[in-house]
Amino acid sequence: MSLGYAEKLSYKEDVGSVGMSEIFDPPHVLQKKIEKLGLMIQKSKHLVVFTGAGISTSCGIPDFRGPKGVWTLQREGKGVPEASLPFHRAMPSITHMALVELEKAGILKFVISQNVDSLHLRSGLPREKLAELHWEFIQGNLPFMWSRVRVEF
Repeated sequence: MSLGYAEKLSYKEDVGSVGMSEIFDPPHVLQKKIEKLGLMIQKSKHLVVFTGAGISTSCGIPDFRGPKGVWTLQREGKGVPEASLPFHRAMPSITHMALVELEKAGILKFVISQNVDSLHLRSGLPREKLAELHWEFIQGNLPFMWSRVRVEF
C-alpha cells in the first residue's frame, strides 16, 4: 500500500485544525514527561494504547494535520504529500518497537490504531492484540475488529 489511499479520500471542508507544527519540549521537560509516563505504565493494570499518524511520521509516512499533512495540503489546494518511502518499505519506529516490548513483558494488553501502514504488525505486535480502525473499515471487517476489541483481561 502507498499513499494512494490518500488520493481516494473525498474532499472535506471541515477536517478540524490543520497545519499545526510539531512541539519539541526542552530536554528537562521531556525527561519529566517520560518519568511520569513510566510511573503511569507501572501502575496500570490494563494498558491499552491508541495510536495515530504521529507514530509513523518518523518512518517517512506523512500525517494528516501536520504542516505537510494530507488534509493540510488539500486545504491549500496542493496534491498528496510525498512519502519518503512506500508503506511496504517503511520500517517500524522505536516507538512501535517499544510497544512490542511492553506487550512481550505482559504490560501492554491491546493496541488500537488509526493507521493503515501495517507497521504495528511488521514490528512484531501479535495480530490478536491489534485493532486497526481505518484498515478494518476499508476492508469491511468491522465485526471482526469489534470481536477482538472485546477482550477479557
